[in-house]
Amino acid sequence: MKYIKRTIAILGIMSLLGVMPAAVSAREAQIPLKATNFQEYYNQGVQKLEQGNFNGAIADFNSVVQLNPKFYEGFCLRGLAKSQLRDFNAAISDFNLALRLNPKHTDAYNGRGISYVELGDFQKAIADFNQTVKIDPNSQDGYYNLGMAHFRQGNHQQAIADFNQALQINPNLADAYGNRGLAQYALGDSKSAVTDLQQAAKLFLKQGDTQAYQQTQTLIQQVQR
Repeated sequence: MKYIKRTIAILGIMSLLGVMPAAVSAREAQIPLKATNFQEYYNQGVQKLEQGNFNGAIADFNSVVQLNPKFYEGFCLRGLAKSQLRDFNAAISDFNLALRLNPKHTDAYNGRGISYVELGDFQKAIADFNQTVKIDPNSQDGYYNLGMAHFRQGNHQQAIADFNQALQINPNLADAYGNRGLAQYALGDSKSAVTDLQQAAKLFLKQGDTQAYQQTQTLIQQVQR
C-alpha cells in the first residue's frame, strides 16, 4: 500500500502525516472486458497514478468510465487522482458516483473522507471513515484517518483511541505511533509522546524511510525541550 505524506502544523511543531489515501491497486478480476482497449486504459491509469502523473491518470480513467459507466473502480481511482491535484470537490463527485454504484466500496468512503478533511468538513469526513470501518473492521486506513480527523478537530483523546485501533491491526504502522505521540503531547503527556515518537522513528528507519526518520527525530528533540 502506498501512503502519501503531508506535513501539517500542529501545536507549533510538525506532524508527520496527514490522512492515508485509498490503495492504488489493479483489480483485474472485477473488470468486465467490454472493449479491447478497456484493460489497457485501466492499467495505464493505475500505472500513472502510482507514478504521480495524476492528469494522465485522469485522462485514462475518463476513457475507462466512458467505455463502462458502471465500473465503480474507475470513478474511485479518478477521484483519487483528482484529490491529489487538490481538486477536492471534483474528487467528491467521483467518489459519490462510485458509491452510487457500490455502496460498500470502502476505498471510495475513505477517499471521500480525505477530501472532506482537506475541505475542513470534519463531520462528514468522520462519518465516511466510520462507514469505512463499519464495512471493514480491519481497515487500518479507516481507523488511522479517524484518528487524524479527530486530531484536526482537537479531540486528542479520541484520536489516541483511533490510533490504538489502527495499531492493533498493524503494529508496524509507524505513522500511527508518530501521530499518537503528538496527540499525547497535546494532552500534556510528554513522556508517552517521546516513547511513541521513538517507536515511530525506529520503524521508519527499519522501513528505509530516512526522511520520515529524520523528521521524527526533530520532533523528539522539540518535545523534549
